Amino acid sequence: MTCTLCGLDSGGQPFCCAGCQNVHAILLESGVLASGQDFRETDVYRESLRLGLISRREPSEAALPPDAPTREAVYHVSGMWCVSCGWLIEHALARTRGVVSAEVLFASDLLKVRYAPQYVPLGTVAERVGRLGYRATEYTGQTGAGDAERKDLLLRLGVAAFLWMNVMMFSLVVYASYFERVTASYWRAIPFLLMALATPAVFYCAAPVLRLAWTGLRLRTLRMESLLALGILTAYGYSAVQAFRGSNHVYFDTACAIVTLVLTGKVFERGAKEKTARAIALLYRLMPTKVRIVVDGRERFAAVEALRPGSIFRVKSGERIAADGVVVEGRSHVNEAVLTGESAPLLKGPGDTVVCGSIASGGLLEIQATRVGADSTLARIVRIVEQAAASRTRVERAVDRVARIFIPVVLALAAATFGGWLWRTGRLDDAILHGIAVLVIACPCALGIATPLALTAAVAAASRHGILVSDTRVLETIRRVDTVVLDKTGTVTSGEFALLEVHGDGSRMRELAALEARSEHPLAKAVARHAGEAPGVAVRDFEIYPGMGIGGVVEGAHYFIGNRALAERVTGRSQFLDRVYFGWDGAVQGHMIFGDVVRADAAGLCADLKRRGVRTLLLSGDARATTESAARAIGADDWIAEATPERKIETIRRLQREGAVVAMIGDGVNDAPSLAQADLGIALGSGADIALRLRRWC
Repeated sequence: MTCTLCGLDSGGQPFCCAGCQNVHAILLESGVLASGQDFRETDVYRESLRLGLISRREPSEAALPPDAPTREAVYHVSGMWCVSCGWLIEHALARTRGVVSAEVLFASDLLKVRYAPQYVPLGTVAERVGRLGYRATEYTGQTGAGDAERKDLLLRLGVAAFLWMNVMMFSLVVYASYFERVTASYWRAIPFLLMALATPAVFYCAAPVLRLAWTGLRLRTLRMESLLALGILTAYGYSAVQAFRGSNHVYFDTACAIVTLVLTGKVFERGAKEKTARAIALLYRLMPTKVRIVVDGRERFAAVEALRPGSIFRVKSGERIAADGVVVEGRSHVNEAVLTGESAPLLKGPGDTVVCGSIASGGLLEIQATRVGADSTLARIVRIVEQAAASRTRVERAVDRVARIFIPVVLALAAATFGGWLWRTGRLDDAILHGIAVLVIACPCALGIATPLALTAAVAAASRHGILVSDTRVLETIRRVDTVVLDKTGTVTSGEFALLEVHGDGSRMRELAALEARSEHPLAKAVARHAGEAPGVAVRDFEIYPGMGIGGVVEGAHYFIGNRALAERVTGRSQFLDRVYFGWDGAVQGHMIFGDVVRADAAGLCADLKRRGVRTLLLSGDARATTESAARAIGADDWIAEATPERKIETIRRLQREGAVVAMIGDGVNDAPSLAQADLGIALGSGADIALRLRRWC
């Protein structure tokens, strides 16, 4: 049996020592344990741990029990310069007792750690990462840390570029002295002037590289920064020695060039990471943070973490629903487009289910929570996207393995190059320069600088055609695509309801539009758009019939627009179908048909893809009849209806298992997992504007 508080072996007793028993009693009496709060995050527990009142098992002791409870935390890591940095962090945390798994998402500077809180005190992960030379802060979706790092990087790059240009300008005197005589005072002074200009570039601008290289040396770990630091310091150090020896064979310009080019590459990389970080931050911002909890009939604001399954909470018009649940009281239309992608709001009443992240409009709801926090639908979608982004291809894993032996090999080659040139020519300066060339050119960080520069022209050409390329890898993937999966709502269709047909007496659409102008319902807006503005038309005695429709007096006649229930209420008859009816003076005059309009260019897109030998598949969460109609309208090869986010991503996985290279075109948060899973994801900018460019999106 283990201790209830600290988890050590307690020999069959509830607690292993009197300290744990007393601290547990304090936590119990203070109400911390009853509230469900993690007691290991309280000041009482942390202070007791610091003072030694609570036992703490040493890392060298027995392995983690298989039934130990675990938690997952996400950190933002600053200071990573290459993929090897991520591998080093993963390797170091994996050796920390209590850490079950650690995975670095280098593309977004995020660290995902699954750990056992019983054995890993608060702050251990950040402290362990800090000892490696990086800075880890708990990720909250805010971009403050990333913005500060970007500003610091741009400042260092600006200073380095300015100093490099001046070093190159004054180096012209040195180069000229190789061919013609230069005044002795200039000849002696210029090397020291160049050293004065190069010193800030090396020791300020390149400080992040040097710091990480020193940390790796202290921990007996070779890393990519080691190659760069060795190249920079060798060029600078050799030139400084030559300057004090009175020689003009100095290469301060080489040291400055390495610093500037490396920082330039980091700026390009930083831009790509910011796009990914903003995408994930936007997803997190969709998660509600506050909730109106109802306890004994009284409403109070609380953090969403206070919700528990079975809790009752209220949602007013315009607010996001904080958890999955069941409506127990009230009626309201709920817009679930953020999750389903479908534009039609659904009427929710007692007994109906609602999902986290959707927006209530037009009424007050009391909801009993069923799934909260990490178990909610929106949270599960976020996890699916993160998992798809974190998954690595076989090639990426092979590169990681090669990187571990790459640095020693490069150092050996640089040493061999230095020795070979020194033996062959006897010139120390030539040998050093060739050795530096091997160190810098072989480094993947330096090699990666050329890639974004070479792809800039292609990205610029795409942007001129209205295509935003967020990951240049799509330029390699797109030529291999043989299957295109299309979402329906907001992609193939416009994503907004429109009035398609009016059956019956349509002569008074102007009066009906004036009535609908008082309503916030999406169908009311469609009627107003169809009929146009009705200036000067007054509406009196406007009335909302909850869950049925609206009515009011326009120019002396009583008009109404609503569903079957309202038509039956007004006329007293019950032979109506599920349609939107309108009428005046107590009689139904006709009905309206609404729908989502297919984009004019959707059929042309499918036809063009067919000519290129690309298969098209329409994938939608809408009903079968609606999806089939849209598929026929655009000429899609196949269609799948009533597809949940999980089914969409499984469909793409099935196509990939069959050997297809899949491109997904979508809109809405529900498409985010599918877009991340596909080989190529294309997100339309006119949709929910969720820039989840996490793998191969454009």
